Amino acid sequence: MKHFVLFIATVFTILFIAYLNKNQSFLVHDQKPTVKIFTYSSFSSKWGPGPVLKEMFEKTCDCHVDFLEGADAGILLQRLKIEGEKLGADLVIGLDQYDLQKAVVQSNWRTLEFSNLDIDPQIKAALKNEFFVPYDWGVLTFVTRDNPSIEIPSPLSLDQLLEKPFFRKIALQDPRTSSVGLQFVMWVLKIKGEEAGYKYLSQMMRQVQSFSPSWSASYGLFKSGQADLVFSYTTSPLYNQIEEKNTHFKALEMVEPNPVQVEFVGIPTSCQHCDLAEKFLNVMLSVEGQKVIMEKNYMLPVFKKAAEGTAFEKIPIPFRLMNVQFPTVSDIDRILKRWSDLRRESNL
Repeated sequence: MKHFVLFIATVFTILFIAYLNKNQSFLVHDQKPTVKIFTYSSFSSKWGPGPVLKEMFEKTCDCHVDFLEGADAGILLQRLKIEGEKLGADLVIGLDQYDLQKAVVQSNWRTLEFSNLDIDPQIKAALKNEFFVPYDWGVLTFVTRDNPSIEIPSPLSLDQLLEKPFFRKIALQDPRTSSVGLQFVMWVLKIKGEEAGYKYLSQMMRQVQSFSPSWSASYGLFKSGQADLVFSYTTSPLYNQIEEKNTHFKALEMVEPNPVQVEFVGIPTSCQHCDLAEKFLNVMLSVEGQKVIMEKNYMLPVFKKAAEGTAFEKIPIPFRLMNVQFPTVSDIDRILKRWSDLRRESNL
């Protein structure tokens, strides 16, 4: 009996060691590098382009991709400033032209080579530095629905938005937390000049139904019927049409030249897997990657070829577009402080 017990114990020990070795072998085999990509939530969400780009990349990179999320593009810089290298980002996706100067001041970035890219001529002026590459762009305007509760002229002017019928009918975004909200403020100041622009913004404070912390929150209020107008993208109605089978939304033609938002990607010098980050960036800038971003992010591709033969090719782009602006950090800080003061005064 004693020999039998010893035999069973020996067999159990051998099996247990074999099990540990098998698991250890599996763990060693699975120790692939993990590329950490910091981006806004709608990019990395299951309906955004992130998961598809991740799947495309992981098929060839022998690595894993993890997304670190910021709620809105406007939050990305705040988290980068607070967490810095602790965030562990290998790639940062979603900064727009108003973020770039601050990003360069706050963090260090790897130099990128993109002189050979055939960028759409309408945004070629956005190639202003060697650290950030554009990966999509959009034209901003006001979006409404069929049969709104008020009569909306076409084309619509900024001044008309201050008229009585629009009182509490407009959904905007807080420029301190939303890149789209900042686009609106900078648009007004560029069109009207600073002093007249601040006066306009002060009047607009009383017209707006709400200032949401993010674009998605403001668009949700608009879709739920709490506002007749929302500041958004010319491509937003296409999203509603394709994804929701809803054809009742439309982008409005404006009297003033429309603002343009360009989104960029950059690689921090603190990256752990810098080469893999650059390879992921190359996937984003391939024709296939551009199609994914265009069709999932509902923004315009930086290469016209990606839109050929798709619904995006037929989106009307206003004849007059504003030039892409690159204000300094101090200018943006000063403008946001003035906006905050106006907001506080409007609540008194």
